Amino acid sequence: MLLCAALTSAFIFTACDDDEDAAVPSGDVTVNFNALYDGANLTVQSDVYDYPDGSELKVQLFQYYVSDLELIPANGGDAVQLSDILLVRYNNAQEDNVDSYEFNEIPAGEYTGIRYGLGVSPDLNSMDPNEFDADFVLNDAEFWPGNARYVFAKIEATVDLENDGTFDTGVSYHMGSNDIYSTVTFNAPITVSENGNTTLDIMADVQKALAASDTDFHDFSDESQRIVHGGNQAVAADIWERLGAQFTLSVR
Repeated sequence: MLLCAALTSAFIFTACDDDEDAAVPSGDVTVNFNALYDGANLTVQSDVYDYPDGSELKVQLFQYYVSDLELIPANGGDAVQLSDILLVRYNNAQEDNVDSYEFNEIPAGEYTGIRYGLGVSPDLNSMDPNEFDADFVLNDAEFWPGNARYVFAKIEATVDLENDGTFDTGVSYHMGSNDIYSTVTFNAPITVSENGNTTLDIMADVQKALAASDTDFHDFSDESQRIVHGGNQAVAADIWERLGAQFTLSVR
């Protein structure tokens, strides 16, 4: 019996040592989603911004879903998923232009970039809001019954077309469908240090989503181009394409 006890104790200590040796070094990763307008920090519902057609606008709401946010390992292994779905939203004049998320115990090492789906991934987009908790980011407020499903992104603003100081023209672009779901990839060296914190700043510029240049912009003066909601996604196709193309990343 004593011999058995001794052998059992030795096995326990050996197993613990093996578990400790097998522990994967890890660190934390903070991802800040920053909202801009023409390169400056976005302030919703208050600041007035110039638009390329000579009018002025106030951004009332800017939001978009991020699906399958993941780091790409330098060794070619499987991607490290940080989140399956996030809703990045700016709709409060009292808050700043940064929507921040912290992810813990991310395997330490070298990564060649980060990527995510812009919008709601097809698997989640096939699910109804009642399949999630009431406070989950996929909820009734962001859901269209029918084929389009969830609203992938929203840009809402009030515009002063006459330059009379009255922001009395509303524009609203609610975009979403599996057909426009797209992937954003940043190729940049990222190091996650053991017990460290790596910060990634992802910038989205509302003005660049609405206007490619001073001569190529979404036309607010055309009444048929002011509202996108539900099935008329073709009107916002150029906005969606520019939205996906304008993201930038910095690593620190």
